[in-house]
Amino acid sequence: MQKKKVNKEELKVKLTPLNIVSAVFLVIAVMLMFEKQPAPGVKAIDLARILMWFSFLIVLVSFISDQIFRKFIPELKKIWAIECAFIVFTIILVFIIKVSIY
Repeated sequence: MQKKKVNKEELKVKLTPLNIVSAVFLVIAVMLMFEKQPAPGVKAIDLARILMWFSFLIVLVSFISDQIFRKFIPELKKIWAIECAFIVFTIILVFIIKVSIY
């Protein structure tokens, strides 16, 4: 059996803005998952559950987006620039949609 040589460059972990967003929202989702539930019989909208699922959705979308950017953009500096622009554009778009609805 032949041993395959592993390139150290392949093992290098690339930290990107969407990785950071994924990690932050994953922590938020897990914290919301273990939050105390309201007393039985209380008929209130469970905002924590809605936010938890929304956080998981953000984690999924940011992780998939990060993988797509990594596939098509090989340089780490360009990934940082494009992903930061993507995050800013997304925040502005959400803000515009929120203002136009209300």
